[in-house]
Amino acid sequence: MVAFHYSSYGTFCLHSKSSIISTVVLPTTEIIEPLFCYNKDMLYRQYYLSPIGRLCLVASDQALYGVWLEGQKHFQSGIREEELVDTSNPILKMTKNWLEAYFKGDHPSPDTLPLADRGTTFQLKVWSALRDIPVGESRTYSQIGKVILCQSAQAVGTAVGKNPWLILVPCHRVLPSSGHIGNYAAGEDAKRFLLHLEGIRFDNP
Repeated sequence: MVAFHYSSYGTFCLHSKSSIISTVVLPTTEIIEPLFCYNKDMLYRQYYLSPIGRLCLVASDQALYGVWLEGQKHFQSGIREEELVDTSNPILKMTKNWLEAYFKGDHPSPDTLPLADRGTTFQLKVWSALRDIPVGESRTYSQIGKVILCQSAQAVGTAVGKNPWLILVPCHRVLPSSGHIGNYAAGEDAKRFLLHLEGIRFDNP
């Protein structure tokens, strides 16, 4: 990690972990904030082989950034490959344990997993509404729209489709008002499996 340090004497120091790399005198007599560090979270990636296919899990040391089915729409959206390290960490282990319990038919609470702060203001409203849908129940896009005071079911559907936490934030529980299975970023087969697992009925088998 590299840190930039402004001293009260107007000097600018570039630090490495072990030593000062260089010092430059700045033409100022003001006292500036003592220390600013740039330390971007490292992102860790692991895979989980689930009944619907191989899931990709990404997390930092503080939060879970996403769960995606390989090949789905918006796969690893917002994350560059060069940011990833293919090794595990405590949050990824917790996520695997959660998924293991879920696919066994248990109902683990997703609130036990810290989710990263990502998405637009509108997307966060939609995703928050998704988290409020109980296991075994479904909602329509219009019903989600009413909860967040949005009259556009299409806008709600777009935000639902970009949910980065497959299963944990249960976008599979959102169905069209027609009662059909509807779209799903991870594919219709995956959505059908999850709905059957939770005992959610829909008109189009």
